[in-house]
Amino acid sequence: MAPRPSSGELWGLHLMPPRILVDCCLPNGILVSLECLREAPLTSIKQQLFSEARKYPLHHLLQEESCYIFVGVTQEAEREEFYDETRRLCDLRLFHPILKVIEPLGNREEKILNREIGFAIGMPICEFELVKDPEVQDFRRNILSVCREAVEEREGGGAHTQALYVYPPNVESSADLPQHIYSKLDKGRLIVTIWVIVSPSNSKQKYTLKIAHDSLPEQLIAEAIRKKTRSMHLSAQQLRLCVQEYQGQEGCNLVQELRLDDARFAADFRLDRVLCSYHIINSLSSETSAICLPASF
Repeated sequence: MAPRPSSGELWGLHLMPPRILVDCCLPNGILVSLECLREAPLTSIKQQLFSEARKYPLHHLLQEESCYIFVGVTQEAEREEFYDETRRLCDLRLFHPILKVIEPLGNREEKILNREIGFAIGMPICEFELVKDPEVQDFRRNILSVCREAVEEREGGGAHTQALYVYPPNVESSADLPQHIYSKLDKGRLIVTIWVIVSPSNSKQKYTLKIAHDSLPEQLIAEAIRKKTRSMHLSAQQLRLCVQEYQGQEGCNLVQELRLDDARFAADFRLDRVLCSYHIINSLSSETSAICLPASF
């Protein structure tokens, strides 16, 4: 009977030694032995390997190190490609400390996704594909139908629904500001920095506003427009028309009619500086939509 797989970090060892000799097979046929730390990530091992490989013959046959991945044999007697190079050497559960360097074949993103799915379901995705259990097959058909219905409903809702999908609102559970935060406000007002993208080359204009903490996104946009148009000497009627042009337009994190202080990212900024920062995309004088985004400052 074949021996059962070890439960340790290496065959027959519960823990790897602090330093271990790893044999690395390069695509040019050269075998390089490296002394590695047990907790060294694969990125570090790869850098060390390619640095050492320069001292060996046929180095000119190697491509850039980013073109390769490591592959090894695990304690389950399976050949595994290691796409996640943040993993530590001791986490790979190798049968023997031997790593082979290869060029990845097939779709890299698909393989990474399959590996993550395998971790989630507790078995390799290839084994899951072979499962003939009627209950599993029925579930897969049903979940596929649910996903299709969700996609169709989202696409049928237009740009507003799709914006909510990409930028779901991150909202505070309580509508009331904690007293220790409210006390930092200037008479209940937030200091808001607005960056307005005014040209196709992404040049920006910056405005700083004081606005009530419970204002809605359209009120914030309106105040930004008022500040910009103040120097243009527009009449009250022209100003109202300018503001109305942007009311109800799709946004991103502020796409819904939520108060500014409902947004979690705004609360995070208030704790520090009582200051929020947003982008308004597209010129205030154009006929395209305005979009509010949180921005770093």
